[in-house]
Amino acid sequence: MSYKAWNAIIDRIGNFKMQRGITSFVNPFSMLMLKEQERVATRVQHWYIDGISLVNKINKDLGKNINRFSFDDTSLAPIVFRYAKEQGLKIAIIGTKEEFIHKAVQNIEEKHGITVSYSRNGYFTGDADREACFDYLVRERVDLVICGMGAPYQELFLIDLQERGWDGYGFTCGGYLHQVAGKENYYPAFFDKLNIRWVYRIIDEPKLFKRYFIDYPRFFIRFADFKKQLKKAA
Repeated sequence: MSYKAWNAIIDRIGNFKMQRGITSFVNPFSMLMLKEQERVATRVQHWYIDGISLVNKINKDLGKNINRFSFDDTSLAPIVFRYAKEQGLKIAIIGTKEEFIHKAVQNIEEKHGITVSYSRNGYFTGDADREACFDYLVRERVDLVICGMGAPYQELFLIDLQERGWDGYGFTCGGYLHQVAGKENYYPAFFDKLNIRWVYRIIDEPKLFKRYFIDYPRFFIRFADFKKQLKKAA
């Protein structure tokens, strides 16, 4: 079984620095989604881990010393938006459904004291609609693009944008836009402090039960095989 994509992701994982290029995040579920996505794994320049269970596993089994980073208000969103405000960056936010994107942008602007220059939902009517979005972002020299479409679509969007000549800061944000559209502070302090954000997500979105109790165990079984292959190759 090939683990080229996982190798590429893990080789790029580290602790956060604000850098140009595409930044994305993995947890056990998205690692399964990206297992066959070698283009995504190799074309995303900066990978970070969103998920304390995966942080602990990689630190213990692969000898790394990394922390959890996520594009949400418990982690990197305030840092990135503050940097954008200080540097005067032009910001675009793309993702989630049409009924959520406007409220999400409004809440982000109010919470972080920024102005979003361009926003739209993450559902394109076709290739022409997608290309028009790329053309706008390149033509208007948008510096920071936040994209929340789920893996691997958000990564592929930013990769395709970069291939059209865009050279700014790109961040995937998963479900952040949907979360922030409902409330400015999604995770209650109790769940955030104890690193049990996943418990609150199940309470808020019961459909995620399968992800945490079926897909996560599937990942860790695959990860054991991945680790064996690493040892054989060493």
